[in-house]
Amino acid sequence: MNFTPPRSSLINRLQKTQGGQPTYSPNLDTSLNEVRKIAQKRIQELFQHSIMDPRSPEVRQRARSLVLQILMDSDIDMPRPTQIAVAEEIVSDLLGYGPLEPYFNDPEVTEIKVNRYDCIMIEKHGKETKAEVTFRDEQHCRDILERMLAPTGRRIDLASPRVSARLPDGSRLMAHIPPVAVEGTTFSVRRFKKGLTAEDLIRSRMFNEETLDFLAKCVRGRLNLICSGGTSSGKTTVLNVMAGFIPEDESIITIEDPAELQLNHPNVRRWEARPAGVEGYGEITQRDLMADALRAAPKRIIVGEVRRGEAFDMLQAMNTGHDGSMTTLHANSAEEALNSRLVNMVQMADMGLPYEAIIGQIAGSVDLVAQICKDRTGRRRLDHIVEVVGTEVVNGRLVVAVNYLYRYDREKDTWVRTAREFARREKLAWQGIQVQY
Repeated sequence: MNFTPPRSSLINRLQKTQGGQPTYSPNLDTSLNEVRKIAQKRIQELFQHSIMDPRSPEVRQRARSLVLQILMDSDIDMPRPTQIAVAEEIVSDLLGYGPLEPYFNDPEVTEIKVNRYDCIMIEKHGKETKAEVTFRDEQHCRDILERMLAPTGRRIDLASPRVSARLPDGSRLMAHIPPVAVEGTTFSVRRFKKGLTAEDLIRSRMFNEETLDFLAKCVRGRLNLICSGGTSSGKTTVLNVMAGFIPEDESIITIEDPAELQLNHPNVRRWEARPAGVEGYGEITQRDLMADALRAAPKRIIVGEVRRGEAFDMLQAMNTGHDGSMTTLHANSAEEALNSRLVNMVQMADMGLPYEAIIGQIAGSVDLVAQICKDRTGRRRLDHIVEVVGTEVVNGRLVVAVNYLYRYDREKDTWVRTAREFARREKLAWQGIQVQY
């Protein structure tokens, strides 16, 4: 972990002139780099045998105090507030995620995208803006990426120039380096808000009380649910909240790649797929975990996201005593999810099923699809809810038939019910669950 960089963004700010005169000595760069080297050595000595998380508040506070003492002992002339700012930057470089550290501490940041070492984009409230900070150079960017990957057990190098990993705080990292990344290291970090409740979704206008109450009753009534939508539309967030409506006496197994769900439920076994190791062995796929889950006797199976052949196993689970199972997938509409995306993914399982058999299996397994979207304002919201009501022939082609239950009305900025009756009302009524539909 060697840092001999050109000037940082903070040092640049410290070198700004006031009234035409330099605020600090022209040798500030050299002096602060010397402080950095001394601090690096002292911090390594202090924490080399420690089992504490280097990003924990306790470790950072001790390191910050150490750097401040080094600054005070040096001949650098700067006021106390500036010393604190400089110490914070040095500690973030040596123990944290460098210039990205403040964004990991900001609960409003949902995406961090590094397009190049000198171009970082931050997403807040659905809107992207360019960050004021940058990495010092390509090597600094790569050093921070390596530090982020270190506790995950994943690696990135010329032999494997791309990686997907779950960071210790639950964020999802996707990174690429040359030769895959043409202009240098790029990576994105998707962050998930923790502890979101149903009330939070209503408050943010992702749902209203009626639509969320309807889905909650369907979950308690053990209907199989798919949350579909585009990238970063909020599917995982919805799945987290929906799982909170599952009764506590029903066991759950979650299967993900990578793990993102943070279920507020006392009876959960969390499983995560993993890639092959350096030797090319040891890969465990979501399909492998699905096969294990069917033998592990859960009441419900939740697949974080189906992308390939595991869709076939998910449908099998929904049809073999695991009622109330849930998953997410990428699709532009509920009908596309059922009649295109799911069909394609089941075909990836190479089971040799004809198209008609796949359509029949989907129609017999899935009960509801909730389509989530991210509109032009950056707001994440429910777009529509459909119920699967069998199959039908459209233009000479067999498709999954759906009944639209709720649609978002843009003019009224609310969700409206359709006139058609909810076909599964009686199934819920047998369990003592009444829906006003």
